[in-house]
Amino acid sequence: MKIHLNPKSFLRQFKIATSVAMSKDVRPVLCNIKIVADKRFGAVLMATDTEIGIRIPVDCDVSENGEALLPSKQFKQILESATDERLTLESTQNGILITGEYDGDEQWELESQSPDEFPDVDEFMESAYHEIPAHALCETIQRTMFATDTENARYALGGVCFEHDGETITAVATDGRRLAAQDADGLRVNAHEFEPAILPVNALKVLTKILKEKSVSDTDVKMAVNAVGVHFHCGSVTMFSRLVEGRFPKWRSIVPKTDGRLHAQVRRRTLRTALDQMVTTKLEPGVTFTFQRGSLTLASRAKESGQSKTAIPVVFNDTAEFIIDVNLMRDYLRVLDAETVIDIHMAVDNDPLLFEVNGSDYRFVVMPMTKPEVKTNAKPDADTGVEVVGQASTEEEPMREMDESPYQDDDTDLQTRFFQLQMENDQLQAKAEHYRVLLDRAMRVIENLKNDQRVSV
Repeated sequence: MKIHLNPKSFLRQFKIATSVAMSKDVRPVLCNIKIVADKRFGAVLMATDTEIGIRIPVDCDVSENGEALLPSKQFKQILESATDERLTLESTQNGILITGEYDGDEQWELESQSPDEFPDVDEFMESAYHEIPAHALCETIQRTMFATDTENARYALGGVCFEHDGETITAVATDGRRLAAQDADGLRVNAHEFEPAILPVNALKVLTKILKEKSVSDTDVKMAVNAVGVHFHCGSVTMFSRLVEGRFPKWRSIVPKTDGRLHAQVRRRTLRTALDQMVTTKLEPGVTFTFQRGSLTLASRAKESGQSKTAIPVVFNDTAEFIIDVNLMRDYLRVLDAETVIDIHMAVDNDPLLFEVNGSDYRFVVMPMTKPEVKTNAKPDADTGVEVVGQASTEEEPMREMDESPYQDDDTDLQTRFFQLQMENDQLQAKAEHYRVLLDRAMRVIENLKNDQRVSV
């Protein structure tokens, strides 16, 4: 094999492949990137960690057919450090030889394993699929992926669930405290059908990188789901991912109805700026949202950091108060454009809050924290201005209030508690299903060993 390439353009495509290659030496051969070169069809990079596979055509000139394995870390470093505008890559008996075509001083020789040991990543051959605009799919992933349960990535809540209703694809993610769901319109080809499929976050991160490429961003993505995994065809790039095992909760019953609820509107830029001013800690992330006619007051207190308060304008004609984890809100606001107008639907009790974006099918549900205990001797705050305090107050009364935890109310609303228990139950069932699958696999291995007379009974 012998090819000629531009290191800068080749590096961009190679980086996507390295994000799939196995990083640990569990199977050393999978730490490499396979390249297959053909004079008629060009060259293709292939990478896999057995859970995710990717196939990327690359820009280069092929002068000799063949295939080779490229050590991902070393070859990436060569592409980044090369000063020559054109490199020649040639497979030898012992490995890979890389030389600069315009500067004879640049030369590297890498040892390489046999490409025959590397599994092939198949091309997209599905006849039934959904076709979704790349920009819409990318937005859908980014608006949901942040809400997954990162501590339990192997279970159902650790992935994003995709389902369809005809030609509408819905992606949804939840970690039990928040839920994000986004619809995307697509074209259903040859009556493509699939059961709800849970995609792992690692695969979606790789897919997002592909969708942001200029050669892909204006195209339509083909998505085909079967019982084992999902295939994507993005422009000329093909990607496969296995599905996360487990059962995703019945999330539609969790999303609150908007009828009969209080409604407020706020601009994303304004709310994000106000939240960035809040003094919180990891152990005390709560921010009190106090809605009044025409304004929203945000306040927070942290024992060792101080307290803060600020007011922003909102469209609202009632009164309501909630305590929300600031980290959950920041993750949500991070995926929205600065000038986005957000609709907030709420009830006067401690029900989940529903956030919607004007003109789109994007829903975000967040569980408020337990309301603080009402203090009979509390004085109303007469200050209607904007105040941000970066350190603890020296007044005795506020300091005494800060020593008392604002999250100790036992009278949590029954509907809120039901939501929490339902999510916890679904997560436990997903874990139980995962362990059942592992147990079945172990029993089959034991049975095979018995049949082979490798163990005595």
